[in-house]
Amino acid sequence: MTERNMCDNMNCPFCGKEMQSGILSGDGRSAVTFKPGEKKTGWFDRLIGIDKLTAAKYTLTAFTIEADYCPGCKKMIFDTDIKG
Repeated sequence: MTERNMCDNMNCPFCGKEMQSGILSGDGRSAVTFKPGEKKTGWFDRLIGIDKLTAAKYTLTAFTIEADYCPGCKKMIFDTDIKG
């Protein structure tokens, strides 16, 4: 994954409107995960880091993810990989 310049706005690949660059953030109590299908990541997988998004940068009290948001079609895009 490469670092990107937050000033370089991109156009939405879905509707073509300009996207807003920003930071997605949370309290950091648990990892940000993604699991394909309808089941969420289980507690043991969270404990050992399976399904964890690599885009999330963690501190002791928070996480952040650089993202682009399209207010036109309500989609958010960020670069990541999934551990596990």
